Amino acid sequence: MIANVWAGDTLAATITRDRTGTTFQYLTEYKLSDLPAIATTLPKGAPPIMLPPGQLPAFFAGLLPEGRRLSALKRSVKTSADDDLGLLLSVGENTVGNVSVLPEGREPAIIPGSVDLSSDGVDFSPVLAAAGVGDPHALAGVQDKASARTIAMPVGGEAIVKLSPPEYPGLVENEYSCLRAYRAMPMAKKRVVHADIVHDKNGLPGLVVRRFDGCFPHKYPVEDAGQLLGIYPADKYNVSFEEVCEQVLAVVAAPRLAARDLMLQLAFAWLSGNGDMHAKNVSVINKGFGYELAPVYDIPSTVPYGDRTLALEVGGNEVGLSRKRFIALCEHFGVAEKLANKVAHQALNATADLASVLIEAAAFDARRARDLTRILRNRRQHW
Repeated sequence: MIANVWAGDTLAATITRDRTGTTFQYLTEYKLSDLPAIATTLPKGAPPIMLPPGQLPAFFAGLLPEGRRLSALKRSVKTSADDDLGLLLSVGENTVGNVSVLPEGREPAIIPGSVDLSSDGVDFSPVLAAAGVGDPHALAGVQDKASARTIAMPVGGEAIVKLSPPEYPGLVENEYSCLRAYRAMPMAKKRVVHADIVHDKNGLPGLVVRRFDGCFPHKYPVEDAGQLLGIYPADKYNVSFEEVCEQVLAVVAAPRLAARDLMLQLAFAWLSGNGDMHAKNVSVINKGFGYELAPVYDIPSTVPYGDRTLALEVGGNEVGLSRKRFIALCEHFGVAEKLANKVAHQALNATADLASVLIEAAAFDARRARDLTRILRNRRQHW
C-alpha cells in the first residue's frame, strides 16, 4: 500500500506499507525544495523512517480522530484495528492543518460537510449515528475523560459541530459558556475559537465551532503539543505541563508572548475546573510568520462530570495549584511576577461567576451544581 502525503497542494512524501513494515520518506523534489518540513519531528534532512507494520510516525497518528469518532471509524473501515495507515487513509483528506494523506493517485479536494447548517431543517442525527449513538438518552455506563466521549464531526470546510454525549449532559452549553468567559479576558484577545450554539429540527443543541486552521480552502500548518513532543495520542496525559510548555516555546516565533498565554490557559483551566487540558489540547499554527499559539479550544469544565484533577501534572502534582505555585511556574518560564499576577487576576475575574453561569446554562442537577460551586469556590480561595 502506498499513501501520498500532501502539504497543501504540493505532493511532499509517501508512506509505504508492506509485510516488513511501514516507511515514511520525503520525495526527492520536495526534499531539495525551499518548502518547509511537513512537521517539526519530520525534518527533511533525516533518513526514511521505518516502523513495524501498521504503525505510523507519531505526527500522523496524531491526525487520527479520537474517542467515539475513532471507534466508529474502526467499525466502518474494512481493515484491522491496528492498521493506522488504513484508518488514516479514510479520513486523511480532512485533517487539522495543511497535511493530507491520500491513496496514491488522488489529489486533495474540498470535502462536503456531513451536516448542512444553511438548511432550515438542520438535523444532527447523522452526527449521532456516525458516532455510534443510536439513542441519545442511552447511558454508556463508562466514566472517563470528556475528550474520549465528545461527539464532534466536520460540518463543512470551515466548522465542526459538537454534541453532548449521553453521559456528559449539558456539555455543549458548558463549553460555550467557558469559551465566552475565556474571550472576556483582555489578554485572550482573539486567541480563542469562535463558536455558536445551533439547534436542529428536533431541538438538539450543537456547538458549531469555526475551524482555526485556515482561510478555506487554504489551510495552515498546525501541530498539537503531542505531535511536537513526538508522542502518540495514547500518551497525551502522560507528559507534564512543563514539558508541553518547553516544547511549544522551542518552536514559536515569540516565546515570551506564548509563555504568558500558556500561563493564562493554565490559570483559566484550574479556576474553571477544566481537567482535560492535555497535550493535544494545546496547539501551534503557522500563518506565514512563524509558529504561534493556536486559538484556545476544547475548554469545558469537567468538574460536573466527576473529573476534578488537572489533565497534566504541574510541578509533579495534578491537584492543589495554589497562587504561589502558579506564580513560581510563571517565573520559571520567563513571565515576571508582576505580569503573572495580572494573568491570575484576569483569570479570576473571568471565572468569578462561572459556576452559576454553567449551572443555569447546562441545567445541571443538584449534585453537579453543588460539586461545581464548592470546588470552584475552594480554588478561588487559594488564589
